[in-house]
Amino acid sequence: MTTVTTTETTETTTETARRGKTIGSVLGTGGTVAPAERLSRSSLWQRQRDFYDQDAEGLWGSGAVPHHITGNPAIAHTYARLALEFLRSVPSSYDDRPHVVEIGGGSGRFAYLFVRHLRALAPTRPFTYVLTDFAPERVAAWAACPAYRPMVEDGFLDFAVLDADDLRATELVVSGRPLGPGSLGGPVVGIANYVFDSLRADAYLVRSGELLEVRAEVPTDLRVDGIGWESAPCGALPDDLGPILEHYRDTLDDTAVLVPTGALACLDLLDALSNAPSCALVADKGHATALELCSQPEPAVVLHGSGFSLMVNFDLVAEHTRRLGGVAVLPRDPAHSLVVAAFVRGAVDDPAGLAAALQDHLVDTGPDNAFLVRPLLGAARSVETALACLRLAHFDPVLLVELLPLLLETLPDLPDQRRSEVERVLLRVWDNWFPIGEPTDLALCVGLALSAMDRFARAVDFLEISVKEHPDSAPAAFAMGVARRGLRDLHAAHQWAERALELEPGFAQARALRAVVADEMVAP
Repeated sequence: MTTVTTTETTETTTETARRGKTIGSVLGTGGTVAPAERLSRSSLWQRQRDFYDQDAEGLWGSGAVPHHITGNPAIAHTYARLALEFLRSVPSSYDDRPHVVEIGGGSGRFAYLFVRHLRALAPTRPFTYVLTDFAPERVAAWAACPAYRPMVEDGFLDFAVLDADDLRATELVVSGRPLGPGSLGGPVVGIANYVFDSLRADAYLVRSGELLEVRAEVPTDLRVDGIGWESAPCGALPDDLGPILEHYRDTLDDTAVLVPTGALACLDLLDALSNAPSCALVADKGHATALELCSQPEPAVVLHGSGFSLMVNFDLVAEHTRRLGGVAVLPRDPAHSLVVAAFVRGAVDDPAGLAAALQDHLVDTGPDNAFLVRPLLGAARSVETALACLRLAHFDPVLLVELLPLLLETLPDLPDQRRSEVERVLLRVWDNWFPIGEPTDLALCVGLALSAMDRFARAVDFLEISVKEHPDSAPAAFAMGVARRGLRDLHAAHQWAERALELEPGFAQARALRAVVADEMVAP
């Protein structure tokens, strides 16, 4: 394996340095390489911006960027509980309206879920959730989204263009109020899910007791087969990071460590928005312990389409927070899927109690462990266990889709007194649905489940949504035909069966439905 090449003297050129690990699928093949420069200043980041400056359907709806682990009802409920725990710990002298600021809101689904869950947990507590992104077009699309309208009208949701590369003051879209240092009077809850790993970072190398700066040789066109890493004397270290990096130099083996400069800048901004305390809730891929930082030959780059991500050095972020007098909560052991962490700045009541609550809800019983056992929930074998799993997942629409075959098989035999319970669960799941361009037709799923229980009138309500949003879907047309037959609207049932066969001529079940309905229409 190739590793970071050390530049021993200023005369050593990049042409004589050995190349490092390649990320050819990001950068292409062939071409020339620009002179090595600090990682945070390299041209990689413009390519990153170009990748994320796409529509939500292309990024999240297609699955190019992972999002369900940090965009499901369970994690939204956990964050809402922790936000409430933090707000209760804020001294009463800070009585202005709290703000929840999400950096890099992505698909927008988490914001929708969080606002609903926090309102349910604290119906009388006012707050404003500020959903932000660097792309103005995405923010404008959020502001026009019908699903958000009730939250906006009630004053619980606003939007802003906020660029993590240029954290200047901005303005809230709906209220027109400023959002910048000192603009808020109450406490601030920051949220950053799968954001820090895509922001600018610098890299350093510990080698034989020395601390060196890692620089990137980035291709100048899309035909280069890789990126090279080399190191050089790092010079004066930043005042706030110097002691941490020197500690790494003295305690770690030969390794490369990342400094998430973009993440630290975001935490600084969140804290500067108000004189009141701040609490940042973060979930991302990364390293949470010093042991995980050891023996890293070079910065690891992971591809997402034509974008990329880096491991977040949570150990450094936590130590930086503590040196500022704050509270940092991290996993005690290496994370399985993603690191979930909390960083609190400012004076709070009972900081030890708050840290214990954060550790319990966010880390020990939080999203990482929940995601690890998540496949077990989709393996239910009865209606009773399926309903219990949906409750444990806080009525996750994705889980309902997984459980649908079981439900369609067992619901027809369910006793009448249990069917109302199932219907309530289905409606709770529907309330958590925020479409982002995925192929999933949740309205069809709910409609099918209701039809299986002979709840045809309610089924039609959802199937009308399905056939409107998916006019070329033969299964949706067929399901509507079944529900209309259940309501004894035979003429409509026959039309929908015909429509399903127009869309899919070989649809055997639709042909059978058409024949049955035709016989019923002429029967005396």
